[in-house]
Amino acid sequence: MTKEINLYKLLLERLWSDEQFRNCFIADPKPILCEFGVTVPDFLKKIEVHEDKPKLRNYILPIKEQLERYVEEQNLVIAQVIRQALADDAFKAKLLQDPKAGIKEVTGEDLPEDLTICFYKDTPTVRHLVIPMNPDNEQLNCSQLEMVAGGIAFPILRQPQPYILGLIAIDKF
Repeated sequence: MTKEINLYKLLLERLWSDEQFRNCFIADPKPILCEFGVTVPDFLKKIEVHEDKPKLRNYILPIKEQLERYVEEQNLVIAQVIRQALADDAFKAKLLQDPKAGIKEVTGEDLPEDLTICFYKDTPTVRHLVIPMNPDNEQLNCSQLEMVAGGIAFPILRQPQPYILGLIAIDKF
C-alpha cells in the first residue's frame, strides 16, 4: 500500500506542476493511470476527472460498496452528507441538483454565494476523480476569512490531502 500511496503522491505532484500533463489527464485519465501503476478494470467504461479550484469544490457520491473506504478520506461533515445521500434517495436527488441546499440541510450553515459545490455520482461503470487544489497554492479569499473568523464552517469543505482514495478505489473494484 505504501508503494501505491507514493505513486499517487507523485501523480498529484505532476498534476499540480505540469499544466499540459493535467489537461491530458483530465481529457483521458486511463492511460496515465496505467503509467502510474493503476489497473483500470474492464468494467469501468468511463473515468471523469474534476478539478477543485478556489471557488469550486467537487465531491463524489461513491457506490454503496465503496462507502466506508471513501468516507475515511473525507472530512466528517462531508462524510455525513454522503452517508445521508446514500441512505435517502430523495436527499441524494436534492444534493445532486442543489448541493448547497443539501449541505445546509445537514449542517445548518449557509455557504458563500461565490462558492460552487458539485456532487457527482459514481456508478458500477463510471468513476469520478477529483484533483484537489495544491495546498501550497491555496489561499482563502476575504469572505472565506470572514467566515472562519466568525466561526462559520467553510473549512468543512476542505479535502484531506493528498486526495488519493478515488485513485486507489479504481483498481480495487
